[in-house]
Amino acid sequence: MHVVGIHGIWQGNTTAVKLSADWAGALTKGLRTHHGPACPIPPLKVAYYGNLFRTPSKRLGAQDDTPLVDDTDPFTEQEEAFVLDTLAQYTPADLDPEQLETETLGLGIPYIPRPVAQAVVAVDHKIGRDTGRRLLRFARQVYRYLHHDIGERIRAEVRTELHRPGPRLVIAHSLGSVIAFDMLTRDDTGPGPDGLTTLVTCGSPLAWPTIRHSLGQDAALQLPDGIEWLNLHAAGDIVAQSGLAAVAPAVRDEPVSNGISNPHSALRYVEKQPLADLIVKTGAL
Repeated sequence: MHVVGIHGIWQGNTTAVKLSADWAGALTKGLRTHHGPACPIPPLKVAYYGNLFRTPSKRLGAQDDTPLVDDTDPFTEQEEAFVLDTLAQYTPADLDPEQLETETLGLGIPYIPRPVAQAVVAVDHKIGRDTGRRLLRFARQVYRYLHHDIGERIRAEVRTELHRPGPRLVIAHSLGSVIAFDMLTRDDTGPGPDGLTTLVTCGSPLAWPTIRHSLGQDAALQLPDGIEWLNLHAAGDIVAQSGLAAVAPAVRDEPVSNGISNPHSALRYVEKQPLADLIVKTGAL
């Protein structure tokens, strides 16, 4: 069985080869930690699209394949509404963002509309300093996938691996879980050739109402018949929150511990025992 990875955001300065090696190393660590040093390792390749979000090169002679979007693009009204609705999930109920000052955010983000900047500060009040800024960048890239032409470009990059012939298991992290779910439930992409048996999502924001509404999935989330769904969510991972069971009745939710320094880390998720157990159980080896 082949393992397909679909990465999340903030991967604009790496490559498919580097990501695949890093994920394969984490998977190897997990399998051999939990199932012994002789445990065989399935091949793994990460479908890469991070270059589409990378900041365009300013040097002379830059290639024409510069990214379609980057974080300094101005907000549209629709994007601002999406971001505000998303950040509202992370703000204290008794706090009015309009009463907050934004000067503490410092320089570097003058393109952010004032209501969004106030929402960012409100998130910091509830969760911790700089959390709002991280969630803002995440929400913007999710919005671009869902509502920008970049979505089709990303699906084109991912399609080759997702539709790889033969038995395969998909591990989708963060924004990658949105891409995987979208592609597996779209009429124009679907699950691809026979053989895709399992989807593992980790650090997934699919519980966000803004994402589900954008995908046209306001009811319970469901995958095509025959695809098993495991979701890993770590304590302290603000993107994954409390998992997906409340919005996807068929999912098997597994809480894991990724530590406190970077609980959203893809590599920490890929090392975890529930994933290793699933690979061994499904005969991927």
